Amino acid sequence: MTEFIQSFGVLAPIIYVLMFMFLPVFFFPVPILAVAGGVAFGFVEGSLLTFVGASLNCYIMFVISRRFGREWVKNYLKKKMTPKQHDRIFNVSDEKLMMSLVILRLIPLVPYNMINYGYGLTNISLSKYMIASVLGIIPGTVVFLNFGATSTNIFSKEFLIASLLVILLTVGSIYLSKLVEKREQQKKAENK
Repeated sequence: MTEFIQSFGVLAPIIYVLMFMFLPVFFFPVPILAVAGGVAFGFVEGSLLTFVGASLNCYIMFVISRRFGREWVKNYLKKKMTPKQHDRIFNVSDEKLMMSLVILRLIPLVPYNMINYGYGLTNISLSKYMIASVLGIIPGTVVFLNFGATSTNIFSKEFLIASLLVILLTVGSIYLSKLVEKREQQKKAENK
């Protein structure tokens, strides 16, 4: 993929951003794009291009989901769920949705595409969705681009550090999500 991107010469950055904007719509794996960006453009330029492409992609996928799927899914689930179950999914505060979104963006194992489409089905506003997405995208972008930029020499100290950062991001974000979930359960228990 790196050779393909670089084959466009001076247009390579634009092609890369366009690929990042549209390929995830069709469930292309985002980490592969991010690593390819790191290899093709290096850490700094690759991070900026990836951040732009990923932000635009978040917007596109959210709008697709919101415009074309939200009402159908809500109506379908309304028939299949009790009103209380339905409210638990569709009447969540923007603040809670934003916090969850930032955490989900940090976890590399959670499919990026599903987050974008899934949040389009919620009641979160587009502006709050974009703010939380951007905040959540930054750490993963930095970690995966660093991994890609250092992957040309897998025996280097830099690559080892980049690999450890990928592991730390994964483990740390999973721990954070469990911590937030535990706190939510404690709040529910206190409110009963």
